[in-house]
Amino acid sequence: MVIPGDHEPSHVHARHGTAGAPEAVFRLNSDGTITLREADRQLTWAQVREAEELVTEHFRELEELWEIYC
Repeated sequence: MVIPGDHEPSHVHARHGTAGAPEAVFRLNSDGTITLREADRQLTWAQVREAEELVTEHFRELEELWEIYC
């Protein structure tokens, strides 16, 4: 998810569950790649990899949302 009005650099939060659930934060790099910035310890590496795959798959849409909301 993109949090409206969030701080730079462009990034997204991937939660495993509903509000307050553990999350991983990925930076959206200008070259079209992503970088894992942080991940809650409650997440397994499989959950982080799944989130990474989804963020990579939807990179362009997430980048557009960042530009609109932040």
